Amino acid sequence: MKYLSQIREDALNGREPTFIDYGGIAERGRNSKRGPPLLLGSNRNLQLFLARARGVVEDAKSHSESNAGSESETQLSVGVAKVSAGHTRPEKRPAESPYPEFRIKKKKPKLGKSMITDRLLGPSQAGDPGSLTLPWSCAIYSIVNWMVAFLDVEGIQILCLKVLPFLLEDEKQRMTAQRTGLTDVILRAMVLFDKSVQLHIAAFHTIVLLARPLGGKEGMLFHSSMVASGIFGSQTSQHRKNGIAVMVDSMRRFEDNEILQAMSCWALVNIALAPAQKAVLVKLGGIQATLNAMLRHPFNAEVQFRALFALINLVIPSISLNRTNSETVPMTDPLGEANNKTTEKEIIDELVGEIGNLVVRAMTNFCSSEAILNRACLVLHNLSLTPGYHETLLWTPNCYQMLEWCLANYRTDQVLQQSASGTLNRLQATLSNDDNLRTRFADSLNAQHRRSLQQAHNEAVRIHEQEEQLNGQGPMNQME
Repeated sequence: MKYLSQIREDALNGREPTFIDYGGIAERGRNSKRGPPLLLGSNRNLQLFLARARGVVEDAKSHSESNAGSESETQLSVGVAKVSAGHTRPEKRPAESPYPEFRIKKKKPKLGKSMITDRLLGPSQAGDPGSLTLPWSCAIYSIVNWMVAFLDVEGIQILCLKVLPFLLEDEKQRMTAQRTGLTDVILRAMVLFDKSVQLHIAAFHTIVLLARPLGGKEGMLFHSSMVASGIFGSQTSQHRKNGIAVMVDSMRRFEDNEILQAMSCWALVNIALAPAQKAVLVKLGGIQATLNAMLRHPFNAEVQFRALFALINLVIPSISLNRTNSETVPMTDPLGEANNKTTEKEIIDELVGEIGNLVVRAMTNFCSSEAILNRACLVLHNLSLTPGYHETLLWTPNCYQMLEWCLANYRTDQVLQQSASGTLNRLQATLSNDDNLRTRFADSLNAQHRRSLQQAHNEAVRIHEQEEQLNGQGPMNQME
């Protein structure tokens, strides 16, 4: 608890993460400049545990035989340092009781083999010996080890998950976390504690940072921003599929929680930056889960903003853009032949109408939020890149009008101006090529205008009647 709090403070203040002395400080000296200034003390039991887990403790007798006649002090190699054998105290055996039934049975500690320790410090697959020295900033290593060691303790999992985002803001720590397999540990905790909304919120927040592209930020907008790999990049396609399925299932299970929906949509923003991850996400229901969040929380600005942000990349089919021309090349399917029955394009084709309606509703409800309108125009822009969606967008109520309204009222937002004008130009080009469609669209605009006037008239009449009722009740109350 103390260590996690100190790590959080170090990350917030821009200091190197505090480390626990595993024995190396005694060898290098406390005034060494290599380590960070803060130190939480040493742990001799942990030194011995690491030594036994690594299998590097040397037998004192064999060591003395190799140094025949030497009376020098025997050194035992301990994980990341050396511990003097001369400083160990002999164990005292308690006197045995004459009554066997009252004898105290000594409980010996059980030493387990650490999977994370083997992965970080153990020999490689090629048989090369691992390094015996941990880096000074080993905060990520410590937290991952605790999460593995106390996998069934919900409180410890939540504490660790709440501290990790502060560490993962640093790219070096993020790379270390990906190397240690932190994604697997987080997903396992989400599966074990599937009813803990607090744990799932903290887990999604950590995934947001884990999936953030190195050297970049959330919310890359177009094809050129797609990154080659993601947090599941080193795993098999089946492993990637299972991990994303856990995330989508969590969004469905806690669909009424606004905080979790906003945080999960934020995580999908970065997950969708990697084409292989995005393909799996779309096929496993990522778009439906995002639309469900928008549908259930129509007046929550954070949910709408994050959901629109996620849709920007989700509505683009998995294709790579050739920068020399406008030709596109289809990508390979990461799910394999077993999942080729329904393609990404077919899923988006089925949902494009619902996407357009929910995007326009968000624009209407938050017409004063430039950030939400900016993301909404980008979603409509990416949908308009597919000519087959133009007619659907034209028949979406108030879609065309809202794009014109955004252009007229937010002239300083260059991204909004570019996306909204590009979408309108494509829709106008489609109308100009089809006289029948243009006539029907004009009639639709007139009908929408008449409905808007009728709604405004009905609202005015309702307000007027309420005022008359209030004015009529006033004199009667005075007479009474």
